[in-house]
Amino acid sequence: MTGRPVLIFGAGHLAVRIRKLATANGDAVTSLTHATIHPGHAESSAMDAIGRALRDVDVDALSAVFLVDDRDEHNLEMLLALISTASTLPIVASLFNENVAPHLQAAHPNLRILNPAKLAAAAFVEALDTPLTRTLRYVPAPMAEDPAPRRVDRTIPRLLAGFVALVATAVAYFHLADGLGWLDALYFVVVTTATVGYGDINLLNASAFSKIVGIALILASTCFIWMIFSLTVDRIIKRQEQMALGRKRYDLRDHVILCGLGRLGYFIAEGLLRRGEQVMIIEANESLSTLDHLRSMGATVYVGDARLARVLRDVGVTRAKALFSVINNDFVNLEVGLNARSFAPGLRLIVRVFDDSMSRLMKDHLDIHLTLSMSAIADQLIFDAVPREG
Repeated sequence: MTGRPVLIFGAGHLAVRIRKLATANGDAVTSLTHATIHPGHAESSAMDAIGRALRDVDVDALSAVFLVDDRDEHNLEMLLALISTASTLPIVASLFNENVAPHLQAAHPNLRILNPAKLAAAAFVEALDTPLTRTLRYVPAPMAEDPAPRRVDRTIPRLLAGFVALVATAVAYFHLADGLGWLDALYFVVVTTATVGYGDINLLNASAFSKIVGIALILASTCFIWMIFSLTVDRIIKRQEQMALGRKRYDLRDHVILCGLGRLGYFIAEGLLRRGEQVMIIEANESLSTLDHLRSMGATVYVGDARLARVLRDVGVTRAKALFSVINNDFVNLEVGLNARSFAPGLRLIVRVFDDSMSRLMKDHLDIHLTLSMSAIADQLIFDAVPREG
């Protein structure tokens, strides 16, 4: 029946949409946010503040409670307070961390916990098959090169050249000054620079200047060898790190590029992999715990900024089937999509957008038709999680 009293707790896109649905349904809405009930004084705890706020609400008269804040910890605080005061009240909670869901639902029989990211991911994956009949009304501008191209480090080649010059000069000196044959002079210099010291050829009876040259040769060659060795090892380690981060040029075809591995991106990646897609993930945060799991499922991961031309080239954007950009920023997603279109005008772009107005502008003026919102997909499913009587 309509006109049921409901409590909606939360701030953010999802909370706004749930309020609109409840209002359109004719429900009597009471709204609370973390900002309005959070204690203003350090001596007052968050749970005390929530308790005071709930005393101003007729909890016993409520038909349902929706906990739909953008932050799990805020929803959990309110949920714990409600469990202790309203054991039979129907509650729907939005939680991205599903690990605690079974425990909480066992403690409250009328609690339903839903993950908005998981609810919305299926719609994003299905967008791969959405029919599109559109022609670009403009020619995409070519993408500018990255502002700071990587410089080639020539330190090691220069050190090698210097070391070779040192050895050649020393060989020539001992040949001319001490009468050693060319092969003997080369042998003596190599043994000296390698600090082997066989002693079969030595400077015991050589001139004082030759002994000084020998000392200088040992010191200079030691510096050259250790610098070359250290820089070479450093370069190998850095190269291995880059490879571990997936930063190389890939020769993939008909693959799906997923930019952003946040709450939503993780479930989209899982959905794509389960349907057998070849998935290339671009993620800026190399420390995400979910990266290894998705690698084990068969995804390729490139740690980098999806807005950069170099990154888009490396992941083979011109040969991709589609590109998802689901970063938690509308303008970054727009930039990624338009930059990718510069390389591949016919590429299927599936972009996450929070703002409805921006979504319409992107469709009408930039021909990006597959713009989806996680909260817009999940709101009705969450709202319908509490059955309405009558």
